Amino acid sequence: HHDRVARVNKRIWRTIPGQSLHHREWDGEFVVYNNLSGDTHLLDGGAMLLLRAVAAAPADATTLAERLRGELGLDQHEVDEIPPMLEELAALSLIEPSPC
Repeated sequence: HHDRVARVNKRIWRTIPGQSLHHREWDGEFVVYNNLSGDTHLLDGGAMLLLRAVAAAPADATTLAERLRGELGLDQHEVDEIPPMLEELAALSLIEPSPC
């Protein structure tokens, strides 16, 4: 389990080239349309913040966590949620590991 977490944390995450992340917010939840797949996803506020952070500047999980901790004052529990949230966003084809 630790090796898998270490691999996730070292990956550089990015949004998928050519993807425009059209979204709308309702009561703190976001509907995100993936123009590449044609799928629509419902994300909570935390996942949307993380998606926006990846879109703004591709980075590994540790860098994203530190950036969001600084910007939003995240606590350790929230920081610990970032690697699994990255995996979930990748499973939805909203982000991907950078090839290099």
